[in-house]
Amino acid sequence: MKFLNSLQTAINGLKANKTRSALTMLGIIIGIASVIIMMSLGQGAQNLIIGQIISTGSNTIFIEPGSLDKTKSRGMMDMMEKFEIQTLKIKDAEAIQKDPNVEIAAPLTFGVSRVVYQSIDKRITYMGVTPNALEINNTYSVSGRLLTDTDVKITARVAVLGHKVKQDLFGDEDPLGKTIRIKKINFKIIGVAQEQGTQMFQNLDENIYIPITTAQKLLLGISHVRWITAKAINEEKVDEAVEGIRLILRETHNIYNPEGNLGKDDFKVMSQKETAEMLTIITNVLTIFLSSVAAIALLVGGIGIMNIMLVSVTERTREIGLRKAVGARKKDILEQFLIEAVILTVMGGLIGTIVGIIGSYLGCLIIKSVGIDWVFFISLPSIALAFGVAAITGLIFGIVPARKAANLSPIEALRYE
Repeated sequence: MKFLNSLQTAINGLKANKTRSALTMLGIIIGIASVIIMMSLGQGAQNLIIGQIISTGSNTIFIEPGSLDKTKSRGMMDMMEKFEIQTLKIKDAEAIQKDPNVEIAAPLTFGVSRVVYQSIDKRITYMGVTPNALEINNTYSVSGRLLTDTDVKITARVAVLGHKVKQDLFGDEDPLGKTIRIKKINFKIIGVAQEQGTQMFQNLDENIYIPITTAQKLLLGISHVRWITAKAINEEKVDEAVEGIRLILRETHNIYNPEGNLGKDDFKVMSQKETAEMLTIITNVLTIFLSSVAAIALLVGGIGIMNIMLVSVTERTREIGLRKAVGARKKDILEQFLIEAVILTVMGGLIGTIVGIIGSYLGCLIIKSVGIDWVFFISLPSIALAFGVAAITGLIFGIVPARKAANLSPIEALRYE
């Protein structure tokens, strides 16, 4: 029996039991589709992260309060407590800006409060900033003006509205010169920022910008800042700027640290490059983990194929005996059942790939519907992996039933009832 004859016989055998064949493929379809969807979502998350980082500039540097002591890291607890650490001040940003490798530096703080205009009451984030912070974020006004150094110096009670905040509070009404209340303190609207969208996973259009000194003294009752953002003069100078900032802050904070042990500092300095690398590693780990979980369905599907094929061997015992009686060799029977298993898995892989692509696209649409700038992405390696795994699964899990069929005695098979 030639290979083409074995192939035709295998196809006819699968056609004769369409329902059983479809159920056999189901596990493979689910497994392949799940792997492709997980890989697609993982790559989409990486693209989103890189896009967010690029949007703020590759020469951007972040300075946060708290020590970078990895041996004492407590994960989310550290994330919650870092905003209560009081090691960074406005004067630190002023000192950082004097570094020759730093183009601009800006301290920032923030709070969340009810913002009231007439009968409208919204819970909104207010950002305490300097003009430098608005410049780093490429914030421009579409009406009125932005904050000035004078506003910061005199602790002015003025505010610039983000695009969405303006729509929520004022609609089509001109907000310039109007008064809003934040924590029962009146603020005069002096400007409206242009639409900016999302940067570093924060929708800038949902913010209100006020002088940082006003936020500190009148709203938050603090003298420190939450973080400092700086920009190196160019991308090539980022590493030098980072090291320079560390030296400056050790001097202003009276930290004796000649060996440069980051665990002794009461601040953390990270460039956009370091942030991107860290987040990429996290997304890669999550993608591998989720894909591994999804791949379990492939194992289940393979076991299902083996079980169904074993049942098929039992049901077709007399057929196998008859073929052996008229001259079919052990190799021919083995080949036929292996081909059936591979056909099932490859077809399941093809259908699973189509389902995975459609599922990935639908997932992209769902994520976009909640306002996230998600890009649909399907990698050719993931599709190649789908077919490769499908074929290998068919071979591995088809061997046992194929060997059982091939080893049947013709006489015993013909007697089987």
